[in-house]
Amino acid sequence: MKVASPSRALKSLWDYDFVIYNGIIDKTAPDFLAFQEHFNLSWGSIFSLLEHIEKFLRDYAIPEVKIKGNNLVAFLPEFELKNKLTRYDLLSVSENPALIQMMLNLPGQKYKGPCGKLKAASKIQATWRCYKARKFFLAFRQQKWASGVIAIAWLLHCHRTRLKNILKESRERHLQNFRIRAKHLAANWKRIRTSRRTIIHIPSLGYSQPVRQNIADFNTKQNMQLGRLCDILDANVSVIYICSHQMNDELLLYYTKILSLQAAVKSGNLEDRSDLQDRFKIITPEAINIFTMIEQLSQLVIDHLEIHRWLFKMDYEFGGNGTAFCDILSHLKCHKWVLKESSRYGHEDWKKKWAQEPALLKISEELAGIVAQHAQPVSEKRFPTWRKFLHTFLSQGGVVEAYPPAESVTNLTVDMLIEPNGDIRVLSMGDQFHAEGPFISSGTTMPQTSVDPHVLSSLCLQIGNACKMRNVVGYFSIDLVTFIDPSTMEQQDRQGTIFILYEHLKRDRLGMLTIGEDLQGVLMTFARNLFIIHQEISAPNMQGETNFKTTINDIEVILGVTEENKMRFEEELQSKDNKNLSKPDK
Repeated sequence: MKVASPSRALKSLWDYDFVIYNGIIDKTAPDFLAFQEHFNLSWGSIFSLLEHIEKFLRDYAIPEVKIKGNNLVAFLPEFELKNKLTRYDLLSVSENPALIQMMLNLPGQKYKGPCGKLKAASKIQATWRCYKARKFFLAFRQQKWASGVIAIAWLLHCHRTRLKNILKESRERHLQNFRIRAKHLAANWKRIRTSRRTIIHIPSLGYSQPVRQNIADFNTKQNMQLGRLCDILDANVSVIYICSHQMNDELLLYYTKILSLQAAVKSGNLEDRSDLQDRFKIITPEAINIFTMIEQLSQLVIDHLEIHRWLFKMDYEFGGNGTAFCDILSHLKCHKWVLKESSRYGHEDWKKKWAQEPALLKISEELAGIVAQHAQPVSEKRFPTWRKFLHTFLSQGGVVEAYPPAESVTNLTVDMLIEPNGDIRVLSMGDQFHAEGPFISSGTTMPQTSVDPHVLSSLCLQIGNACKMRNVVGYFSIDLVTFIDPSTMEQQDRQGTIFILYEHLKRDRLGMLTIGEDLQGVLMTFARNLFIIHQEISAPNMQGETNFKTTINDIEVILGVTEENKMRFEEELQSKDNKNLSKPDK
């Protein structure tokens, strides 16, 4: 029977450590022989790893390292994958890593090995070459940047020189044309001054632009040249005076009377006054103020290509009087092209000015004509023409507003109160109905059925808080534009009709409040009352005019919508009930 020696029996699987001196393994040492014998089956891979360790230790001139056999065998699979040994790998298999780490960190340690001087020389040469190459690169980069700056400056200089030459040639042509016209005028002046002629005078002070910018009331000072109207004292002369701002009727009447006194002054007889109004004309170009509005409207159209109708609302009007509308897209010839441009650039790029510029130019060219021809004031009594509306709109200010791009649009009126102590209350909410067009409210139906009441109340309270912050106190109304949504109709406890009399002089306005159990019944009662009153007013012995017929038609449309909403709501309830019945009891 073979008996193991005591020392061999005490060694476990992971106790095979050995020492490496000066980067060379003593292959006759008992510890190394025991390690080799135990791991003989995988010795090929271990031998390759040991060669790398020996070389690393010789390169760094490490005199003594004790290798832990267990760590070496554990590291073997990782080494087989990368076939490379790093300092951290060596530290992981050694017994005294702190001491070895300190030696490896000593300056110049890696050049103390057998080929250390050659490595040091190579390192010095490589560092020097790297320094020279980087210095050359930095100089080259600076020179390249400088050459780019010089090239751009030269191109700009050439472009500026070429542009100056073009402008110089253009100015020279204009001067030549002016000289030719001046010579022609001088040669024919005696004939012209005795012939019928029209003088067009554009008042302009001949100051440079910096001086003009610092003159207060510059337009008024320029308009002091209004005395040029006196050129009509020559019977052969008519004057057209281009004024930079609108002149009121009082000033025009003053100059008309002053100029009519010419003959009376000569004769000394006041009755010899003559009307010279047909011999002078004061013109204020309409486009003076409209240019800014057209630019803003063009930008709005570009940003919202889905909006067909645009509204113009004045600041100091109410009840639809200060409102006009224009269906721009219906008349915009370049609309399809603009849509293609928008899709070509994509949503994000289309927001950028450079992408919109060509389309903005095309729309601006068309827009002034479209608005002039197709814009319609809502109140034709207040503003018979778009021209009169535009004059008031530009003088008092207003907003340009998008009309919702939907077939079914409803309006809401919410009455609110801010009490003196700051409490905010919503008093009533109602859907508007319109007898004189979609922009003039003729009354309201309550309860409103267009929006969730909680959402509407929350929104109006926010507006109320904003008014409260501005020290507003009292009653006010909020008009909102909404899309019709299906909703349930709440019941009311009472029913009946109340007539509201506003005044006793003209007696041309009448208020009517109808209360009922549901919205449909209330609308039908309201329409029936209107029909009866209309018959009475329109009797042969009466000569009254009403807007009842259009109101009744509008109510019939609302009745159709509410009936449809009610049927849809009942169908949804029925389907929910059917689903609940079909569910088995648990």
